[in-house]
Amino acid sequence: MEPISDKTATTTAGPDQPELSWTALLEAYRVGPKEKWSGVLVERLGPWLASARQRLFAVPPYLDDEDVAQELVFVVLRIAARWRPRCEDRWVPRKLVEAAEDRVRAWLCRERSSQTDELTDELRASEVPEPELVLDTPIGKASVEDLRLIYRVKVLGEPISALAQRAGISPRQMRHRVKEARERARAAVSAAGDRP
Repeated sequence: MEPISDKTATTTAGPDQPELSWTALLEAYRVGPKEKWSGVLVERLGPWLASARQRLFAVPPYLDDEDVAQELVFVVLRIAARWRPRCEDRWVPRKLVEAAEDRVRAWLCRERSSQTDELTDELRASEVPEPELVLDTPIGKASVEDLRLIYRVKVLGEPISALAQRAGISPRQMRHRVKEARERARAAVSAAGDRP
């Protein structure tokens, strides 16, 4: 986007009104009725908006070229409603549209990354459901929770106090749980050992 000349830096807001600089036009849009000044602002920004629009690509099938163009205008007006330029008047349209272009590009990138593939009739689910977890152990009276608790204490060496804190009980109650779990596991082993 090239800077504009001093001659194009002013415009008329109407047949009876004086010419406005870019800074004055932004101020009029900020404080005046937005319906009146938004059309003037967008019309003056037309060449910069067209140039920015050529660099932004739609995200089909959800966003087409018209959606991108509308979003660009919407973002330009939203920025113009708050922005107070600190640059020469001739650079105002370029800075305004470039800021809007960056935001719309980020929005389009988010849209692209969040797209998912559509499911069609051609994609088939597996005929076999997920296998169920089966424990084939000689410990018939010990539950899965008992086995986990014993494993964490005896194999991993986790402290009883840490396990008790995670479970929300006292260390004494946790020691009692471990003892009961071990007894249930031993009962199955000793019963299997009694068989002829």
